Amino acid sequence: MRYLVVLDARSPIGGCYASGNNDGFINDGNLYHPVLDCLEVATDAPYYVFVKRNMEKQGRNYQSLHIPHGSVVAIYCYADEGSKPCGFIVTPNVVSEENSQNR
Repeated sequence: MRYLVVLDARSPIGGCYASGNNDGFINDGNLYHPVLDCLEVATDAPYYVFVKRNMEKQGRNYQSLHIPHGSVVAIYCYADEGSKPCGFIVTPNVVSEENSQNR
């Protein structure tokens, strides 16, 4: 299983990941909350959520983080074999000149 961990954009860690090094965003109408694509999630600690983040795009295997519970908006679970759940798209890091002209 894989997990999409949605961070609160108003939290310090959410602000850090909103400025870059995230795997996408979710818009709630007012804010864009950064999303991390994770291989593993553990919520049994009293103060922190442990996540093991997929870092293949960055040339590393994974990144381990301990995120305060208050900084996590939601965690979505999806199957590893398929694509992202309905409603989630992969956002490219760089918009090509050709795509920007078609908008």
